[in-house]
Amino acid sequence: MSDDLGARVGLLEARIQELEAIEGVRSTILSYALAHDRGQSDKVADLFTEQARLDIVGYGPDLDTTIEGREGIRAMYTALDAKFDNNPPFKHMVTNCHVTLEGESAVAVTYLHAWGGPKTETGPGGGLYHDRLRHESDGQWRFAHKRIISISTQTVGDSIADGI
Repeated sequence: MSDDLGARVGLLEARIQELEAIEGVRSTILSYALAHDRGQSDKVADLFTEQARLDIVGYGPDLDTTIEGREGIRAMYTALDAKFDNNPPFKHMVTNCHVTLEGESAVAVTYLHAWGGPKTETGPGGGLYHDRLRHESDGQWRFAHKRIISISTQTVGDSIADGI
């Protein structure tokens, strides 16, 4: 009986670790949205690995970009926040976050609804976050590759077909 109990405890521990990892990934995604909406570019950048990649796709020539490295990502968000005196009007709502764990990394697909707010001429919009995150030695899940994809011109399936 004690062997059975030990096995069950082991299974529960594994399940708890899996749930903690999924919640850690989701927490990183939510922290990104909140820090971005509050103009906290340093907090946003700290959610990325040192060698991270950020792709913004399908939002037009003024927004579409690829940036390599945490410091480049920090510079982009710092410049964006400065346009609004570090008080951006954005409101990002993320929903339907699906996480697939792959050892010490994870892939997440999350729906995005965003509003430009009173300081911009940007109306409501949407998209998809297609993220690869890595669990780092400090216990934090960070973005290794973040793709922000407009889904106004393509399906969700087409948006994530290339993988990440």
